[in-house]
Amino acid sequence: MEIWDLFDDERKLLGKQHMRGQAMTPGEYHIVVEIFTFNRDGKLLVTQRDGAKTYPLLWECTGGSVTARETSLVGAVRELEEETGLVADPKDLQLIGSLKKDVYFLDSYMWKSPKQLELTDLNLQDGEVCGAKFVTLAEWEEMNSDQLVVPKVWERYKLYNNCISKKAKTLNIN
Repeated sequence: MEIWDLFDDERKLLGKQHMRGQAMTPGEYHIVVEIFTFNRDGKLLVTQRDGAKTYPLLWECTGGSVTARETSLVGAVRELEEETGLVADPKDLQLIGSLKKDVYFLDSYMWKSPKQLELTDLNLQDGEVCGAKFVTLAEWEEMNSDQLVVPKVWERYKLYNNCISKKAKTLNIN
């Protein structure tokens, strides 16, 4: 059972909580995070959604809902670890944007692993993720052209592409 803190439309904590799966009340929001994870060599980590989820078997970046009493940043670190087994230092995640959607705020982060990761370093969460790979940004674009990427994830990637590119340069991501 997943419990979320609720916020108003200006992202002020309401002092109320919500159980995942129940209908949201209009004007109440929760927080969702996603993490664009880059390997030390500059490749993007993409994960494949479990076949039983919406957008089955499509590719995306790591993400999920922030649970009660978590900050967005803490939720991002937890989601990354839960879904991939990767442990990031919170100070190394960079917020690249926030959007207000119909029932949630979506915070997008970027993280570059300080070490070169291999697929064997990952521990994928059953029921959430069924595959993973590291891709170049050109390969990521090709995957999208082949309709293999969750459309909303691609939209955000394109929205933040300039920001990701600028931050990538400061992180020495090619």
